[in-house]
Order: sequence, then C-alpha cells, then structure tokens
Amino acid sequence: MFTVTNNAKEELKRIIESRKIEVGRCLRLAVQPTWPGPGDFGIVVDDEKADDHAVTLRGTKILLLEMQFIPQLDKAILDFKTDLEGDRFTLDVY
Repeated sequence: MFTVTNNAKEELKRIIESRKIEVGRCLRLAVQPTWPGPGDFGIVVDDEKADDHAVTLRGTKILLLEMQFIPQLDKAILDFKTDLEGDRFTLDVY
C-alpha cells in the first residue's frame, strides 16, 4: 500500500493552502516518464482525472496519483524531511 507520512501530508496541505490552487486541480505525484525534471519524481499542480487515486487529509484532497502507478508504488513511502540537504520530499520505493 502506498504510504504518505503525516509530515508529508501536512506539508502538501500547507502547499495547497499557500498556493490557492483552483477547484478541480491538485498536487500530483509525477514519476518518470511523466516527470521530466531532476530526480525520479516531482510534485506538480495538475487537473484531477476521473481515474486518479486521491490521498486526503481531514477531508481535503492533497495528492493525486495515476492509478497505473499504484502497483509500482505499492510499498513506497512519501515523506517530507528536514536534514542537511534542506527541506524536501523523499520517495522510498521498496
């Protein structure tokens, strides 16, 4: 089961609230090849699609994932950490 830690959920909610994202749009976990940026994944603002899996926090959608990626991320953990590299999201895939 794809896991989003409480730290990551709180940070995603903070981002959504601070950016005032329009209705029908949300943050999305984008992985390659959809994610063209540095690293293996990114979090982008995108339109919600009918077949998306939504992660919620207290009734608010905070993150979307394409259903096709759920099997690949079955044992993955999305976290938000503060360390020597600064504040960042991490995605551990097992």
